[in-house]
Amino acid sequence: MNKWVSVVLCICGLGLGGMMLTGDSDGGRVLIENAPYITDGKINPNHEGKVVIVAGKMATEEPAADEELGISFDSPIIRRNVHVMVEKGSGSDIKRSWESMASSNIARMYKSAPPVITFYGVVKAGDFILDKTLLKKFAAGVNVNSLPRTVSYKGTPLYHETESGIHYLTNREQSLVFPHLDGDYRISYTKSSLEENHEKTLVGIQKGNRLLGEGTVDGIEFFGQEWNGILTRENILKNNDNFDFILTVLGYALSVALIAGGIYSFKKS
Repeated sequence: MNKWVSVVLCICGLGLGGMMLTGDSDGGRVLIENAPYITDGKINPNHEGKVVIVAGKMATEEPAADEELGISFDSPIIRRNVHVMVEKGSGSDIKRSWESMASSNIARMYKSAPPVITFYGVVKAGDFILDKTLLKKFAAGVNVNSLPRTVSYKGTPLYHETESGIHYLTNREQSLVFPHLDGDYRISYTKSSLEENHEKTLVGIQKGNRLLGEGTVDGIEFFGQEWNGILTRENILKNNDNFDFILTVLGYALSVALIAGGIYSFKKS
């Protein structure tokens, strides 16, 4: 058995090393080198389907909303986080813990709880509308503290509660006597820190009046980027080169570690 593990480790290490050697990161660089640099936010039909760089201020045309609960927010990007109380054990040995609905196992077990989901509003950079594939690159990690006292989800009343400074909506009314039980759920929200008129440099694919965050251009799979402030093309390329270098070093290090682990395991067996 150990010999099989050794073989698998070596194969994985060699495969990863091969991917690092044959991987083509220059294609995306060329697309950025040739991308039109737009500072006035105007859409040029001649750039359709191409990678473009759009530098300027962001404007929220429509904030995000959780329509299932009827809550609107002051941010264009909102993530609904849902946790379910899970009981393990029995009798006096019961242990309770909050588990995220982002886990596929938890989602299958507790189907009555709302799913984890990210809601997007409408954000523009000049005449460009930022597509969801680009907006999802903006982090949504700021806790939302302004929540209604009561709402409902599919007819189930939800109540406001706080714990450790985080605000929640829960399907169990707060009680000093009865704690949350198995299957109870609570919802919290996090939002993007993107502010109105915040300056950004975006790299994406022009599709009509939308700026996409992923797609294929000239046979090259391309993923969009967002940077704080106004960056020159040279700064974007430099940042990408630095990031690629770090990934390359880590990739080769992991490849060597897998091969070395396989050889060591083989000798030990």
